[in-house]
Amino acid sequence: MTVRRGVLFILFATLSACKIELTAPPEGGVTTSSGAISCAANQLCDVNVTDIYFDETFVAAPAPGWHFDGWRQRHRGLCGGNKLACRLRTSGFAGNDVLMSFLNNPDETFYLEPEFVVERRTDEIELAAEDTESAFGFDWELDFYRNSSYSCGASGNYTFMVMEPGNNPGAEAPLWVYLHGGGVGYYANDGTYYAPVGQTEDTWNNEESFDDFRINQLRGRTLQGGQPKDITLTRRIQEGYRILFVSMCDQDQYSGLGTPYPNNPGSTAEVNGLQATMAAVEYTVANYPTSHVVAHGTSAGSTGAYSLATAFAAENVFLTAAVPDSTVITPRLETVINAFAGTQGFPFPAGFDPQGVIDKLGFYAEEERLAYPEARISGGFTDVPMLFLGGDADPFCAGNQATIFEAQSEGVNNCDYVYNGLRQAIDAQQNSPHQISILDGVGHIPSNTVSAANDIVDAFIGNVLNTSPPLPFRTTRGFDALFIGHSFFVPIADEIPFHTVRAGVDGHTQITEFSGGASGAPMALWQNAGHRSSIQAVLDTGNVELFGMTYEPTHPGTEGYELWIDYALSKNPNTRFFIGLPWLDFPGDYPDAATYAGTWQSAHDVEWHLFIDSLRALYPGVEIFCMPYGQAALELRTLMEAGDLPEASVLTGEQGVGLFRDNKGHGHSDGVLLDLAELIWISAIYGIDLDDYAYDPGYVTDIKAIAKAIMDAHDPLYNKR
Repeated sequence: MTVRRGVLFILFATLSACKIELTAPPEGGVTTSSGAISCAANQLCDVNVTDIYFDETFVAAPAPGWHFDGWRQRHRGLCGGNKLACRLRTSGFAGNDVLMSFLNNPDETFYLEPEFVVERRTDEIELAAEDTESAFGFDWELDFYRNSSYSCGASGNYTFMVMEPGNNPGAEAPLWVYLHGGGVGYYANDGTYYAPVGQTEDTWNNEESFDDFRINQLRGRTLQGGQPKDITLTRRIQEGYRILFVSMCDQDQYSGLGTPYPNNPGSTAEVNGLQATMAAVEYTVANYPTSHVVAHGTSAGSTGAYSLATAFAAENVFLTAAVPDSTVITPRLETVINAFAGTQGFPFPAGFDPQGVIDKLGFYAEEERLAYPEARISGGFTDVPMLFLGGDADPFCAGNQATIFEAQSEGVNNCDYVYNGLRQAIDAQQNSPHQISILDGVGHIPSNTVSAANDIVDAFIGNVLNTSPPLPFRTTRGFDALFIGHSFFVPIADEIPFHTVRAGVDGHTQITEFSGGASGAPMALWQNAGHRSSIQAVLDTGNVELFGMTYEPTHPGTEGYELWIDYALSKNPNTRFFIGLPWLDFPGDYPDAATYAGTWQSAHDVEWHLFIDSLRALYPGVEIFCMPYGQAALELRTLMEAGDLPEASVLTGEQGVGLFRDNKGHGHSDGVLLDLAELIWISAIYGIDLDDYAYDPGYVTDIKAIAKAIMDAHDPLYNKR
């Protein structure tokens, strides 16, 4: 019976609505095998389900170069996590009054959304050389890698170089991904290679060597007359960033997706710039301790930085920020190139056809995909803050040419015209995280020159970091959670969403039910008709994946827990449970820290674990774990009485003076006790390594270290599996 009830529930939760909302991202659309339903890329489509004859199989349709990676997991998401076609049918609803009532309810909506990814390989990346560079008064370790999975347009393979923090190799550091320039080129149908003036098919279609990186990119950009050149890259090196230099050897602006390289004499050639760049970033993050990740591209690398950020975002990996400098793909640039190709002083020669670039780059250059910056931002993209830089005297946007009619009609010069669509999109986006700065009288790549652009970059990155963004490559799937309890429990629970965002947990949701003191015990909440009804309504959705309860000594037995566990499992047999043991109330009743700690610790280590064992015996196969967050008060009181807790000097008093705010033992809102307990919670629930958690609680006392020590010392048999 339990199994059949579970299967019925899954069917019910999979499709029991009168409407399915299809979300098709820019990377691809959704169709059905019957051909009756089609939702194109960049569309939001509603499918009405009104009878018991609905039977459609939904198929993801990726754009060239993209690959379907499964249906997105989300609240009320259909086929979430499934990588196959999604069949949805209502034939089993006939005769079931409950299912039919949902089918006919116009307020019920479920969701179906495909996820598309860029396929790439890191398994053939090898360390090819290493050396030490001395500059700026430090020694810098340089590691040079080659990725044999990806060939360049003419010869060799994609490569990259990692520059370790000065005098501190192996340290955890933010990663600055630098994508250098190099124009863009393509083979025409007659075999002629078109590129910016002075470039040939051999300029950026061959492997970049170790010396290319360290001499041309590192030294060539950051040193002038042997002295540091005050540019963005130099500043990041001096600040202790780890720098990743990536190569471009298909002259594809780092945007190739593994599609054919048109008209290349090597008939099997592909353009692999984005694949290779993503692989380089992933390999670096996996092998060097990394916190934040910022993509900075200049000229051709500007397009690459944007492509890199949005490609990772399609996979729910959000770079900390991106700084594209001096090239954006936009239909406006095509207008300018067509107007001036072959003109003296304009970088693109006669005969240069933007369509050749579009055919080569594919997805990111095709206007109808709406993947270029101004289109995507107009569509609501906010996942990665971006600073777009440029100069209005840049020859690459015809800043040195006569103003074209289209620019005159907008009252701007040529470069401002190229960027005007992007500026309008950012200005129109409410609370946009993006910024655009086109500097007056400045030419190409201002962040690589001594200019005001570098201060603009510093301010932008500083503002982004001040928001405490999560670390992009440390994502954990979140739970739909329910927490019930008293004032030694719910105030901590209320702050968990704050921490999940900063700890890289994706998709955490929660609902709390509060009742003070003894009335917050599980049994008391069950016996109270109002609280019981509210909690059951949440459990009735079947969406609760994690159910947290606390302890209160006036209801010491397991009966209340059993009642809630039975009810929760009847709605979702996969629910996990935790029970948190708070600190002892009325701490003043204990003469000193040692007595206070000893009383709690002996109860926790013996009676409390036996309590958990008894519940586990009643529910074999159900995950039930405990959380020792009450130890926070023990550790802090011990420090306080030793004079080692600057945040509190007495047991009870105002915040900043007292450890507790009253004789009952409540913690201060935003005080050190509750903040320490929150860290124990986030570690216990999501396994967050607090050594790597970038959030700074702002105390002199290292409460992250205390929380980690508490969890490290906790018997692992009673932790979440």
